[in-house]
Amino acid sequence: MNKSSTANTSITSTQLRILQKDLHQAIAPFYTFNRQISITRFATIGMVCLASTIMAWYSHQQWAFILWTVFAAITYGFWLVCTHDAVHQTLTGWRNVDLWLARLISWPIWWPVGVYSELHWLHHSRNGKDLRDPERVQWSEIEYQQCSPIVRWYVRHQWAWNILIAGSFGLIGNAFAKGWHYRQERPQLHRQMTLDLLGILLLHGSLFILVGCYGIWGKYILFWLIVEWVVGVMMQTRAHLEHYDCWCPHQSPLLTQLYSTRNVNGSLWVNWLMGGLPYHSIHHAFPKIPFDQLPQAYQAVQIVLQKHGQIPLEMETGYWQSTIKNTKVYSLIMDN
Repeated sequence: MNKSSTANTSITSTQLRILQKDLHQAIAPFYTFNRQISITRFATIGMVCLASTIMAWYSHQQWAFILWTVFAAITYGFWLVCTHDAVHQTLTGWRNVDLWLARLISWPIWWPVGVYSELHWLHHSRNGKDLRDPERVQWSEIEYQQCSPIVRWYVRHQWAWNILIAGSFGLIGNAFAKGWHYRQERPQLHRQMTLDLLGILLLHGSLFILVGCYGIWGKYILFWLIVEWVVGVMMQTRAHLEHYDCWCPHQSPLLTQLYSTRNVNGSLWVNWLMGGLPYHSIHHAFPKIPFDQLPQAYQAVQIVLQKHGQIPLEMETGYWQSTIKNTKVYSLIMDN
């Protein structure tokens, strides 16, 4: 299945110009950034994560240690989502503060957020129209035909493999690999890759010394394996839901972004935890809109699309339902 027919491509250039003008006017009220809301979210999730981590390490029983670690890992996943706000400078609004807060919560899990920050801007400019998108999760038809049988098997089962097996280690490896691949095109990647590697190695080198002094290697390894697996499941699921089977190039870059991403229905609480990512098409089309304004912006965009006779944006029923449904989907990007 390919969704290239999702958007109405029969629109004239004049109609398109008016449509885009109306879209920008409709979302203009939603750019207001409330630093207090964003920082409160970051601090609240962070405190819950750190508190549950402390509870895990002070647990004397194995079952309590594992349960608290799993809870800490889940909250860590939501905390890590805040790094997406940091990349777009909608966490505190101060670029250097945002990036250092992102590094603070990314390096413990070996996530090279500096590399990701550079690749993410390429992703926003290429999503849905350029196969060189570094965050593309869907394979093209020609790539599938040219790869080996074992890689073809992976492509057909990538949801289960990436989410349950590759997890965070797959994301980390892919970020470094793509960073190296695109280093000539985006020279800032050299500095970010060096900084991420040094930060991660220094942090974990210090932790290794501390763990060695207390002789708790087994507990330490178990803790991080659980955290890496749980966070990996969350982040891989998010990455696939947001873009798999949504490749939809359009004559308008704005409409390409609106129709080449997936929206997932959720409560205000879910939107708060996920930093607005359930309304992913709106974020891609208008990346400077803060997370708390995205639900209202989504409704405004739908009204404009309906007014202009465009197909409304799709909204999946929920994260669990959408994941289960889409794990059964095998789709390739068709050659144009």
